Amino acid sequence: MNDKKTLKIINIGRLTDQKDHLTLLKATNILKEKIKFKLLIIGKGKNKEKIINYIKQNNLTKFISVINYQENPFPYLKKSNLFVLSSKYEGLPNVLLEALTLKKFIISSNCPTGPSEILDNGKTGLLFKIGDYKELAKKIIFFHSNKKLCFKMMLNGNKRLKRFEHNLNLKKYFNVIKNYL
Repeated sequence: MNDKKTLKIINIGRLTDQKDHLTLLKATNILKEKIKFKLLIIGKGKNKEKIINYIKQNNLTKFISVINYQENPFPYLKKSNLFVLSSKYEGLPNVLLEALTLKKFIISSNCPTGPSEILDNGKTGLLFKIGDYKELAKKIIFFHSNKKLCFKMMLNGNKRLKRFEHNLNLKKYFNVIKNYL
């Protein structure tokens, strides 16, 4: 992963159906013929064997590494260029907030709920339709070819992180309750 021309992609999350790693893996299967990249998947879960088998069956072992859940994934995230979330649904995907905090560009599925709000409907990161691995591959190639533009998008997202600070939101809730009483 030391080669500066190699795109370093990361995904962090439970290895479950909800996180839809298969969409990400299918996208990388397209990418392997088009760009130099390395993908690191961090997590644990019931789909680990399925993920590893897909990687082997599609000759992706030199492109993709899967490592177990890390208590602190920030050192890995910090070394990456791009964070990809391929989930079918989320609550509030904290991992997107963490990626923005570390000034990493994000490509995410436009799943319910969270990614669209966090990425300002695609203004501060790229969104793709759930399960659309071809669109995801195109967006990764777009990022690879347009890093300066994407970096500017991400900086705007990073500046807007304050709206997710818990103290700010607690004050808003407190005011609503206070005005109600």
